[in-house]
Parts: sequence; structure tokens; C-alpha cells
Amino acid sequence: MNILVKIISSLLLSLLLISCNTDTSVYKRIQGDALGTTYNVIVQSELNSSKIKQSIDSIFELVNNSMSTYRTNSIISRVNQSQNPVKVDNHFIKVFRKSQEIWKLSNGYFDPTAGSIVNLYGMGPNTNVQSINRYKIDSVMQYVGLDKVYLNNQNEIVKAKGGVYIDFNAIAKGYSVDLIKDLLTKINSENFLIEVGGELITMGVNEKNTKWKVAIQNPIDLSSYYTEISIDGMSLATSGNYRKFRIDSQTGIRYAHIVNPIDGESMTNNILSASVVSSSCIEADAWATSLMLMDPIEATKIINNIEDTEVLILTAVNDQIIPIKSEGWDLITR
Repeated sequence: MNILVKIISSLLLSLLLISCNTDTSVYKRIQGDALGTTYNVIVQSELNSSKIKQSIDSIFELVNNSMSTYRTNSIISRVNQSQNPVKVDNHFIKVFRKSQEIWKLSNGYFDPTAGSIVNLYGMGPNTNVQSINRYKIDSVMQYVGLDKVYLNNQNEIVKAKGGVYIDFNAIAKGYSVDLIKDLLTKINSENFLIEVGGELITMGVNEKNTKWKVAIQNPIDLSSYYTEISIDGMSLATSGNYRKFRIDSQTGIRYAHIVNPIDGESMTNNILSASVVSSSCIEADAWATSLMLMDPIEATKIINNIEDTEVLILTAVNDQIIPIKSEGWDLITR
């Protein structure tokens, strides 16, 4: 998921100049690598930057230990490898329950059990690339469907079929943003921007005492942005098909990284990107992925019925961008 975060250049310069001062309540910039991507946090705080970074990195470690399919000893890897019930932690439970909620509301278009199909296309931790055909897709689709998994009273994940493979990649970054927001709120920070792999939240004001501004990337001209918005106290996540894809070396077919969990096919519609603003980043993250697969008009109808959530879908017609918005998009982002 990709979003261009535009911070006024003078603010960036100021942040660099004051980064060595860790004893006063100034805006600090904290950066790092996490969840297979990067993160950036700009926060006004009296605390030492290194202490804040240490706490942030500890959050990512908890998330990785719970939900990283790239760690063979993580909880989710044990779930995927086991035929038997597996005890899960509170982080897994929260993300699993939110996944169930959005799976139902999206009519199955958001489905973490699509991990088996993603692996088949060579875009998950299993990078053993192979040619795709309908027979191979159908052989894996029997393991797709969040109704094939449930959480029992012992906080164990139970799979109806052993081959079910769960992947929280489309929701874990948003969940991490929410956890970092809770951390900064607990240390009494009122002004900050948190961004993890393009998913973000802003709170309060920047150093110039104005609202944070973020930009949604132009999916046709990646060197520019389509629009600039303000989202005080809200989260933003954008999903697009213009960066992550795989080309079959034998057939030359281009496969988007978003796979339809309903039929197992790689995304083929004319949607370029879906940007979702929501009160929580976990919801914005999950919805941005699922809306990419849906009919844009039907997608906006669903979002119109969800409180504190809006969407901007950018479609392409003859190389022209056609925006489709939910009813409250302009109001919530002005």
C-alpha cells in the first residue's frame, strides 16, 4: 500500500536542526524498519527520542512475534503449520476479530485466509514462483474462507481444514499504527504523525501550529500526488495495484498483488487505488485492500453505512483518472 506523505519542507529542515536536542518538548523525527517496510514518526514530546524509538520497536516486535508469516516461530506460523488448535495472544485475537467483522461487512472480499492464493501467485513468504492456471487456483480455493477458522473459548485458533493459511499482511500495519498511537497518547503527546508502510494517522498540529497535511499519490504519474488532505485525529490507508505485482516469466501475464478471495483471480478491474479514512487505522488498512476488488459504486454504498469511515476510489478510463467518493469524503478531509 502506497501513499506519499507530504510534510512542508521547512518543517523537515526544522526537525533535522533540532533532532540533537532531546531534553525539551520539541518535534522529534523517529525512523526505522519494521514489518518488511519502513516507519516514520514525528512527535512533540519531552522524552528522549531513543526512548520513544525503543518503545516503538518493542511494539513491532510484539506484532511480528504474533503475526509475521516470515518468522517460522511466530504464532501465526504455528497456526498455519499445525493441524491442531493453537493458542494465540491478545494481539492475534484483536486482529482476528476485526478481520471477521470486515469479512462479513465486505461480503468476503476481505479475507486473511487468502494467504494460500497469495502464496500460489508467489507474492507471499513462499516465493516459489510458478505458472498459474485455473486447476491450480481451484486446488487451493478449498482452503480459502474465514468461515473455515474460528476462535474457541480457550483462545485457540481452530481450522476446519489443515491447509488453511492465514495472512494478516493487509491489516497488521494498520494495527501497528493504532498501537503506536496508544503509546504516544499514554506519554501525553498530543501532536504527532505516525506512518507505517504508507498507513498513517495524524493528531493535533505540526510544528507550525497548523493541521498536518498528507497527500494521496497519483497512481498514473507516480512522481506527483493526486490530492492533498487534512485528517486530524483520523487514519488514512491507501491500496493500489501500480507498484506491487509479478510478471509470469513464461506467459508475460502481469499479476497484481491483490488477489480476489472469492474466485482466486488476480485483480483485473479498472481501479487504480482506494484511499480510506477511518477513526482507526486497522479498519482503514483492511478496507483499502478489500475495496480494490469491489465494484466502486457498490463499495461506496457499503462505506456510506459505516460510521467514521470514508473512501476515495481512483479509477482509470482511457488513461484518465475518474474519482469516486463516499458521501462524507470531502467533509472529513477538508
